Amino acid sequence: MKVAIVTGASSGMGRDFVTMIDKTYDCEEIWVIARSENKLSEIKSETGKSIRPIALDLSLDESLERYSELLDAEKPEI
Repeated sequence: MKVAIVTGASSGMGRDFVTMIDKTYDCEEIWVIARSENKLSEIKSETGKSIRPIALDLSLDESLERYSELLDAEKPEI
């Protein structure tokens, strides 16, 4: 599955990247990663592509481990 991954997606440039990817690139799903689950859910309702909200704080080791496990399990084409 072709996937675009955007970190810091809940606001600012990250959110702008999600909008740009949604309108411009051919991917099946956009994984949006940020700490705020509520803001990620808002993005899901604003885009045309399938959005997978992933609430993680990538400054924490346990979040990096969960992200790594997700990549291993899903094996997306990034």
